[in-house]
Amino acid sequence: MSKSPPPSSSTDRDRPPVSTRTGLRSSVVIAAYNADRSLAETLDSLEVQTLRPHEIIVVDDGSTDRTSEIANDHAIDVTLIRTPNRGMCAARNEGIEASSGELICILDADDLWHPRYVERMTSMMERHPEAGSGFSRYRAWQSPTEKPSAWEEEVDGGHHLHDLDSFLSIGRSGLPVLPSFHVTRREVLRRLGPRPFREDQVQGEAAFLLALLGAVAPVVEHVAPLGRYRMHAEAMTGDEMDAARRIESCIDDLRSAAGGGLGLELELDAGARRIIDRYACDWYRRCGRRLGGGGSTGEGRRQLIKAARLGDHKAALMVAASFFPGISERIWIRGWRPKAVRRDPAARNSEESRVDRNGSESSDQRITSRTSPNGPLER
Repeated sequence: MSKSPPPSSSTDRDRPPVSTRTGLRSSVVIAAYNADRSLAETLDSLEVQTLRPHEIIVVDDGSTDRTSEIANDHAIDVTLIRTPNRGMCAARNEGIEASSGELICILDADDLWHPRYVERMTSMMERHPEAGSGFSRYRAWQSPTEKPSAWEEEVDGGHHLHDLDSFLSIGRSGLPVLPSFHVTRREVLRRLGPRPFREDQVQGEAAFLLALLGAVAPVVEHVAPLGRYRMHAEAMTGDEMDAARRIESCIDDLRSAAGGGLGLELELDAGARRIIDRYACDWYRRCGRRLGGGGSTGEGRRQLIKAARLGDHKAALMVAASFFPGISERIWIRGWRPKAVRRDPAARNSEESRVDRNGSESSDQRITSRTSPNGPLER
């Protein structure tokens, strides 16, 4: 397959022609906090879009670096909003409230879009009016030790429509759907309130919001990758223990919202609520195993019990096994990054480093012992 230059090295000569088609207007919302090392590159990827967004809104969430200056000085037209530091969810909500397009496109300040991202995602949503939101696959690279892989010049334009069950199963065998590569119709997003990102959630907000979007309307997938996800080296060794605790709270909120709580008054049928419960069990089990693998056996067991009480037989077996020395060591995990992300340095910049949805090993295929640093991803 032919390749175009890497995302970071585009020139005027390399840029594809800008489309003059009309249709759904897209609003791009970028929440940025101390993003002066990456924001220009992210805006560069918007400047070369074959279909220009209707508007680009950068919300500077109280940065102390040159984030606002970079947004103001960039060649592309940007609406800059400055706010006190209140977190990514609050910044995204500010941008959504200020936007006017029919499609809301969230983009993190360090991720990149294929030059045809807006064109392809807009066309996909126009072809599937029954879908409330849509997403594309993406590939990942580790910064600063790697460079993003080159964009494909020829991109498969196939789509796949997901119901709630199939949508929530994505990520069990690889990287999950991320807000940076997800678009939502404004009228569907409004069903989740005027400020749809819950501002008390500091981690796991995507698991909460995207699951609810999948519950209120079908989701359509662009089957070829149209994004590049930047993984920061310092975050690779971040506190997954703390993340597991925070995600539990988000999943609790998700179950509450699915039942009509949190002031959303969603009218989900019993089947949708059961699917949400199964999804919650996947997360409780995953977070519980990670907590146990980090030495917090009691906390880990508590989350497994929570899943077992919702009818998760796998979690129930894990609870029982956790009381037996030897066997219990096979329950807990010490890391939950996908296999293709947890690669050795020798594998970097190789074909294995190009992560898509099929790039990891499911924990349903293998349970790694606690002594292994490369525990499987389980969702």
